[in-house]
Amino acid sequence: MERRDFYRIEDRIHLVKSPIEKHLLSDNPYAETFSVPPHALLINQLQTLDNDTRDLLRQVSDSNRSLGTYLRSMNEKIDLIARYVVTYDHDIKPTDTVNLSEGGVSFYSDKIIEAETYMHLVMVLFPNLATIASIVIVKTCDLVDEQPTLYRIGTEFSVLLEQDRKQIVRHIRRRQTQDRVRLRTP
Repeated sequence: MERRDFYRIEDRIHLVKSPIEKHLLSDNPYAETFSVPPHALLINQLQTLDNDTRDLLRQVSDSNRSLGTYLRSMNEKIDLIARYVVTYDHDIKPTDTVNLSEGGVSFYSDKIIEAETYMHLVMVLFPNLATIASIVIVKTCDLVDEQPTLYRIGTEFSVLLEQDRKQIVRHIRRRQTQDRVRLRTP
């Protein structure tokens, strides 16, 4: 398997795309100027807290197993509530087929998007509802041969927070593992 294949997957995600004028670029894809949906902020903040406290929870569990179990249970309750809030919004479902890597994402569009155009993307990855906001630069816009009014847009992440990059890597690895297991199972 090529390295390029290992870190890249085809996936169905929820994708919100918005063009950005170059003078409005920011180093924070979650800034208020981008109108990030509230569900995306909620899920992202919860994921950040989980990542920030993962080692601490492990230390607490090592020293006090009961307390660690209780804290993990509380964390799961919060996750369940957040998932309910997000999935209650019926607009959040896998609607876009993308090719995702830690370096960028490509997607389909019925409109031409010029190369070197900046876009703000909000991606919801399934099934864990990992929500990622980023700023991308369009690198390619290719007409899909079989569909004369459909374009494959190739982008590169211009602004992607490190925690979100790690979420993408975890998601890709999880999906690749699931695909390998599925291929081995008769």
